[in-house]
Amino acid sequence: MKILKHISMLAIVACLLSACATPYNTEKSFWTFGKGFETVQIAPDSWQISFVGNTNTDRALTQKYVMIKSAELCQKAGYDYFQYTNAQTNSDAVGQFGAGSQSNNILFGSTSIDKETSTVVEVTGLKTKPAQANTRVYDVNYILNHVKVDN
Repeated sequence: MKILKHISMLAIVACLLSACATPYNTEKSFWTFGKGFETVQIAPDSWQISFVGNTNTDRALTQKYVMIKSAELCQKAGYDYFQYTNAQTNSDAVGQFGAGSQSNNILFGSTSIDKETSTVVEVTGLKTKPAQANTRVYDVNYILNHVKVDN
């Protein structure tokens, strides 16, 4: 019976931790269970930005987070525009949690599958908006003034 109490407490804690979408300002670390942002500068004008969200963070939200982070990085580096040279969004099942007990030869249990959505982009800052571009060019100030997160 004591083991069942421990399993129940773990299940409750897991539910509480996964009740909300991963917040925007989360940096990926051991303490965030690998969720959040990771940013690497790959050239003087370019960064690779990745964001991993929990089960409650959908594709649209991860893409919005990465777009805002791209604009913030470019503004800080003195760029007025940016474009993605590579972008990918995935939604994957990453784990399963289960708990069970047996009473009078009847097995009771519950399981859940955790999903995470991740977006990875390579973003390049631009000083001026090119007349002809192969990909969409984003205005840093427009993104920062009009795209908002609800956290």
